[in-house]
Order: sequence, then C-alpha cells, then structure tokens
Amino acid sequence: MKDIREWFPQAEVTDHPNPPEGFVAIPLQAQQWLQLKEEELTEREKHLIAWLASEEDLTPNPWYQYLIDGKGEAPQVIKKMQLVYCHLSHSTVEGISSWLEMMQTLLPNFRATLQLSGQDYVLILDQEQSLTVADILKDTVSAMEYDFNIRLSIMVGQVWTESKDGKVSPVIRAEWAAFRAWIREGHQGVYRFSQLYLWGIEQADLDLHPIKERLHQLIGSQDQLQDIIVALWDNGAVVTKAAQQLYLHRNSLQYKMDKWEELTGLQLKNLTDLALCYHLVLQDVM
Repeated sequence: MKDIREWFPQAEVTDHPNPPEGFVAIPLQAQQWLQLKEEELTEREKHLIAWLASEEDLTPNPWYQYLIDGKGEAPQVIKKMQLVYCHLSHSTVEGISSWLEMMQTLLPNFRATLQLSGQDYVLILDQEQSLTVADILKDTVSAMEYDFNIRLSIMVGQVWTESKDGKVSPVIRAEWAAFRAWIREGHQGVYRFSQLYLWGIEQADLDLHPIKERLHQLIGSQDQLQDIIVALWDNGAVVTKAAQQLYLHRNSLQYKMDKWEELTGLQLKNLTDLALCYHLVLQDVM
C-alpha cells in the first residue's frame, strides 16, 4: 500500500495532535499526525478526515507511555537499557525502511523502535551484554547515509536501570530534550551523551537535573568511585598514576572502572566521559 505521506507530499508530519487554524490533522500512529492545509483539500477529503478524527481510537504506544509519559510498565523487561536517538534531516520512505533494517542488523541487542516524529526515531537496546554502540555507528554512519540517501544525527544515550526512587522516564525525557536542542544547532554525525551533557549544562533552557541527580546517586553507591574520578582527573586519565595516588593496585582500580562502565556505559579512560563524571562530583570535593 502506498504510504499516506506520498499521497500528500506537501503535508508536514508532527507530534502535535492539535493543528493550527486552517489546517487539519490525520493520525498516522500513536504520537504522530499528518498536518494538511484545508484549502488544498477537496470536500470529499475533508469529510473523510473528519470521519477519521471522530473514529480515532489509537492505542498509545506502550514504549512511549513508559519512557516519555512515565506510565505503565515496560513492554519488555530490559535490566540495562540504552537508547539511541536518531534524527533524519533528509530521507525517503524507502531509505528509512532500509536504514532501520540495517540498524537492527548492526545492533544485535536491538529490542524495539519508537518513532517520536516524522524525522525522529529512538532505538531501544538491551545492554545486559555490553556493546560499544558508539564505535559501531561511527564506523558505519557515512556508508549508511550514502547507501540509503539519508542524513543522520545520532546520540548514543546512557545505560539506565530502574532505580528504587522511580522510573527511567525523567532521565529519558532529559536525554531527548538535550538531543533536540543539539540537532537544532545543525549537528550531524554520531555523538556520545557525555558530549551533549557537557554542552547542555551551559544552555539555560535545558533541564538536565534528572540526569545529574541519578548519576550522582550512582557514583555515591559505588565503593571509592568519587575518589577514583578525582584521581583520574588529576592525572589526565592515566590509570597507573591514579592508582599510585589512591594507594590501589592498578588491577583493582581497573576493575572498579570496568564495573562503572558496565553499569552506566561511561568510560573513565575517555576524557569526555571523565569530564562529565568530574563535573558531577565537583560540588562534593570543593
């Protein structure tokens, strides 16, 4: 069947169900609508759209409810969840379909796709068995753009688990807000969340407190981790020197660093990830 967006090429896909004056909206799926100018429609098309609106009874996407609205339970139990946020600034229907198939092939821990708008997709990954997603995507994004005639901006989010204090939706909403602000700047390519976080803390209109609080709690829950972060920062992420400063065996320090990476995806030998963590503990060491 021909995609409805091909029938109305001038229409705009939006995540807002209430169109402005002079426009009508056709529901495409949960959280997505096709917005058309009334003056460009025939009377027959107007009646059909009115009927669709009156009959609309869409079941909300359960992943959207869980991750964005913070309601209900996850459709699938994922103990360590990581989201990959993708914005397509140039694409075709066929290109998107082929690209999504390729992404599922590249990422064996892929579990579901959530479409947030006509240009924005979120891939939901299970990181129980850790996979270096950012490295995989950086090596392949240029080829995918060429093969499928698309332009991509991608952010690889943090690894999150449910906490005793509540659901993951506050940190997911904060990640999504940071990515939206980032792509409005026109950035393309593949980025780790630590890069966007360090940029975002200087943006007055971004609220990253849910992420800051959750990661700060996690740091506090790990033995010696705050001291490890400071020692690594003081020694330019050189593990041997940091171990000497902490009076730890190098292997013991490496074990604690690996444990933190498994928990959050943050690599303390990566200077950007380390800078994020140091920013989180700075208030405690001053």
